[in-house]
Amino acid sequence: MKMTLSGVPGSGKSSIRKMLAEHYGLAERSTGDFMRELALKHGFCDVTQFLVEYVSFHPEVDLEVDEQQRQYAQTSQNFVLDAHIGFWFAKDSFKIFLQCQPEVAARRIFEAKRQTESATTYEESLQATLKRMAQLQKNFLNLYQVDIYDLNHFDLVIDTSYISLEQAKQEVITAIERSQIINHT
Repeated sequence: MKMTLSGVPGSGKSSIRKMLAEHYGLAERSTGDFMRELALKHGFCDVTQFLVEYVSFHPEVDLEVDEQQRQYAQTSQNFVLDAHIGFWFAKDSFKIFLQCQPEVAARRIFEAKRQTESATTYEESLQATLKRMAQLQKNFLNLYQVDIYDLNHFDLVIDTSYISLEQAKQEVITAIERSQIINHT
């Protein structure tokens, strides 16, 4: 089974990815983790700053990450991929989009105190989240002419703003069972 998770920052993609990987015994990959590693490698401790100030002017970074996704999707079978554009490269996957109101997402990001986020107040986190969302959308529109926030690309859309991660996981499992895409290997 191939699954791709996309969505806005702070919507729970990483947590849901881990839960689904465990539930179905799938390998898990995340381009967000890879992007954060690249940010640190390039001297940025804040991923939003890296995206806005570096990646926007160095599309080869996105292309490098995207090529890894494309190759992974072509050569792997049982996985869940947490990637903003993963659905585009793994067209044969079950495509999930996680929505979240920006205010809720920013609070989650701020409270998680991620190593690669530099916001010191909730308001800074909200502004950084909005900026990051806009920049991600712009980058992928420029690179591939694909709007990563167009919900028509996805098999399932879940708003995680006011539900638990467990509830979101259950919604995915129910949708997968209904679609009968489970590949017992």
